[in-house]
Amino acid sequence: MKNIFDILPMDFFKPLTSKYKRIYADTILLIFNTFKPEISYGVNREIVVKVLMDYFEADDDEMSFDEETYVSDSREKANGVIAQLKAAGWLEYEQAANHQLNVTLFDYTIPVIESMNRVIKEEETEYQGIISQIHASLQNEELYAKPYELIIMGVGENTERLVSELKKLNVSIKRHMEKQTNDMEAAEVLEHFFKYHQDIGSKAYLRMKTGDNISYFRNAIIDRIDYILESAEIMDRALSGYMEIKHVEDEELAYDSLVRELMDIKSAFYRLDDIIEEIDNKHRRYMRNAVMRARFLLSTGNNLEGKLSKILNQISEEINRNSESVHADLDETEENLFISMFPQNYISPESLKTIPVKKKNADIEQIRKTEVLSAKERELYKEALRNRNRNRFSRKNINQFVIGLLGEKEKMPVTDISVESKRDLIRIIYISLYAGNRANNYRIKRSKERVKIGEYELPYFEILKC
Repeated sequence: MKNIFDILPMDFFKPLTSKYKRIYADTILLIFNTFKPEISYGVNREIVVKVLMDYFEADDDEMSFDEETYVSDSREKANGVIAQLKAAGWLEYEQAANHQLNVTLFDYTIPVIESMNRVIKEEETEYQGIISQIHASLQNEELYAKPYELIIMGVGENTERLVSELKKLNVSIKRHMEKQTNDMEAAEVLEHFFKYHQDIGSKAYLRMKTGDNISYFRNAIIDRIDYILESAEIMDRALSGYMEIKHVEDEELAYDSLVRELMDIKSAFYRLDDIIEEIDNKHRRYMRNAVMRARFLLSTGNNLEGKLSKILNQISEEINRNSESVHADLDETEENLFISMFPQNYISPESLKTIPVKKKNADIEQIRKTEVLSAKERELYKEALRNRNRNRFSRKNINQFVIGLLGEKEKMPVTDISVESKRDLIRIIYISLYAGNRANNYRIKRSKERVKIGEYELPYFEILKC
């Protein structure tokens, strides 16, 4: 597995960890924006220098690029920043055909800067837009000429993006909850509540539950994934595209990986309910906490309990400010009031007295000798493992089972398979699932009928020998 520093230079993040990190973050985005009107990520160096000079004109602070010499001229700062970014591996120079010197970005730099932009902008995700793209791709029959390249790859990427965006919304609500501290005044709680409602409640969360409701397309998407898995013709074309794009030569390994990708997409859509439920719970908890905290703080001072609490808090603050003694400057009435409202009847964690901890020594178990298997026991264990492997529902085992069923026959109906347990029923499901694999010696012919075998009802199909 590759590490990010197998691609990025070792000093890549050095500008963003220096004392001028805010300046470098600004200038990196400014340089990136100069490439927008261009046909590539390359632009005349003088244009970049001019953009950075305009940025430094508003700031007279000096900068040092070697910890010795400090410069304040905007052009010197611009040249220094470009040189530092070049040394760290963010950009490079390229000589154009007309002999002008261009500043160009490395290919690995671009996604890093785009991520910086997304973090700053905090762009809202249109969940329905992502799901409708997935749905449209799966419903477009013209794309099934190349199902892996034109459908499965894009659907997989969009599914990952959808799950990621929902998880981001989940984390965002958690971050807002953590900002609700006990030190907040009533006005701060209300301000934070309305900011949350503006950024999350009435935007991302509301859209997810109404217009961008994920359940709208989900069943159709899952049905289409099943359709791909059950169609031997589509799976053959998808397998060919997968092997070509992924550079996999082992057909059986490629088929298993392709099936896993499709099953992962299905699983992701089934798991969306769990993510949404957690988002709902956090949203409700935030709203409840904010309202209760605001009500409590707003009511403080309007009733007798609130007024007493406020008076005692002020007395406590005054004592802590002006005297080391708790009883200083208090008359007898105030002292009795303070003691009755704040009784010290327990040992708190802040007490100077050590809280006793009782320890009990447990009995030590004797060290037992490691049991060694005999030769006969080892053979029995190996035989048990071999039997377990023979009973696995692998593609190879299922293929051998079907060939044994067919014998000399060219075809047989699924109703001829004996079903005496749930395991027999599961085997029939795997016969249907593995039927699209070209390495098998059988295929199946499906129908829309349903038949009853024993206690179970299932779709009818015929098994054909290849």
